[in-house]
Amino acid sequence: MNLELVVILAILLILMTAFMFAPLGLGGGVLYVPIFLYLLEWDIHLALTCSLLLVWTVSLGSRTAHAKGGYAVVEIGRKGTAPSLTGAILGTLLAALFIARLGDMTIKVSASALLLWVLYKTVKQLNSELHGDASITEDPPAVEGRLMTQYRAGCFGGGVTSGFLGIGGGMIFMMLHRSLLGFRQHQAAGTTFILEIWMVPMAIITHLIVNGSGPTIIDTLGFNIIPIFLVVSGTAWLGARTAIKLLPQRVLTYPFIIAVTASLIRYMIDIREVLMTT
Repeated sequence: MNLELVVILAILLILMTAFMFAPLGLGGGVLYVPIFLYLLEWDIHLALTCSLLLVWTVSLGSRTAHAKGGYAVVEIGRKGTAPSLTGAILGTLLAALFIARLGDMTIKVSASALLLWVLYKTVKQLNSELHGDASITEDPPAVEGRLMTQYRAGCFGGGVTSGFLGIGGGMIFMMLHRSLLGFRQHQAAGTTFILEIWMVPMAIITHLIVNGSGPTIIDTLGFNIIPIFLVVSGTAWLGARTAIKLLPQRVLTYPFIIAVTASLIRYMIDIREVLMTT
């Protein structure tokens, strides 16, 4: 395929991901990394760092939309910020260590495991909503004691996942806010983006320090980085506002399942090829 067409296709997929994932409380990293690895054929370190940069811009746009609608539970999001920041640093350091010693297959295997878990939880949640037995609440519970410990541990795990896989950790944060705290979809999404806005920059900075991908990003994207990120952030805001006002969450859940499945299949193809050659 012509290089220019590949770049255009990649940009379109990135914008579609931002529009579709923002209302779901996700940054889209699970698709950005495969786009960079398989479509643009970027180095793993460049793919992880740029994915996080895009996730952050999606978080900024979607956070604005959810906050305007009164869906972000700030007091709860703040309680998970510190452990998520710590986890992001640890996850980034682990990614650098594993890639240096075992190659990028460690990232692909880990991402595949996460995607399988996400598909299971998403289908289970969707089934509960379709049958009207999902556990939701209008007001956030008091996050203290054992619940506080569980919430912070989950936020730490989300941070580790973010730094290690180059994603925003939104899948884990959404599960925490929905399953553990019983939030509604938009409420959980708005609170998730509170965590990501502070956590993702920490993962980005750590990646830049550890793998030194800053010059490569500048060489690859140049001044295009500014308009790209502005458009992605605006697209995320538009997606979140459109969903909040017009679309039931299930409408976006189905294409999300398809997109995640496609990423999983592509990772599994790589894993199979490695297993067949050993």
